[in-house]
Amino acid sequence: MIQAILKWILNVFGTVYVLIERWVEYPNEDHILGIYMDEDLRAMSRKELCEYMDTVLPEKGFYDLQSTTKIRLGCMLLRKREQYLDKLREEMKEISNKTPYTETDGLETGSPGDYDY
Repeated sequence: MIQAILKWILNVFGTVYVLIERWVEYPNEDHILGIYMDEDLRAMSRKELCEYMDTVLPEKGFYDLQSTTKIRLGCMLLRKREQYLDKLREEMKEISNKTPYTETDGLETGSPGDYDY
């Protein structure tokens, strides 16, 4: 019962927040925490940003999520991005280790027939 009351209070305050937030002018930041923001994303409203998220996520409903749930989702997306980049770096490292060519002052050594593939 207490959880239902707390969720109701959060929903009321969330609705009030969204209504007030429409009138707040935010700075048009080109970088947020060191990450460049594309111009189209900077120009979008809160609702438009949530609608964009609905187009790229597997399910719709981003706008209706609670703030902590949105943060949790963002953390998971960043974790998956980092895992993907780590895997990509490892693959690039493996590829560079298989290449018989080495750089010596800009001059490559080896011959085209040295490749194993």
